[in-house]
Amino acid sequence: MARLILSSCLGLVLLGSVTAIAEPSPGSDLSGLYACEGTNPDGSPYTAVVEIVKRQDTYLVRWTQENDEQVMGVGIQQDGVLAVSYFGGAPAIVVYSVASDGKLDGQWTMGGAGRLFKETLTKVSAIEVDSKPAKPARPAKPAKPASRPTSPAGSISI
Repeated sequence: MARLILSSCLGLVLLGSVTAIAEPSPGSDLSGLYACEGTNPDGSPYTAVVEIVKRQDTYLVRWTQENDEQVMGVGIQQDGVLAVSYFGGAPAIVVYSVASDGKLDGQWTMGGAGRLFKETLTKVSAIEVDSKPAKPARPAKPAKPASRPTSPAGSISI
């Protein structure tokens, strides 16, 4: 009987250990704003602001590029890795390693690229994002003059 109780207790302890390993710790929520730096397929650098929001067991990820275009993705986190699928003109995926300093070091690819590219996310505050110099506003397009109805020759309009 004592063996059965001891075996049961050991089993519960081991089960609890496995569950603790499989579940991310409460402090591992990656939600927040990040400064993004990466490399395009042509080798040129790019920057963006990335917002990560935790939604239950998944993450919603939004990249806002310098031209204000946005790309949305959905991701999952497990064992210190965040994997995000998105569509930026072609199906794509980025896989980030969560570094001890809070940076997310990523590699990404897109359909047809056949290669991996680098991207790094560094957590920033909303104040840091808002304090960056604003891009000059685009000049407004001149308004087209309103077209006036024309009357057939010889008619009078009132």
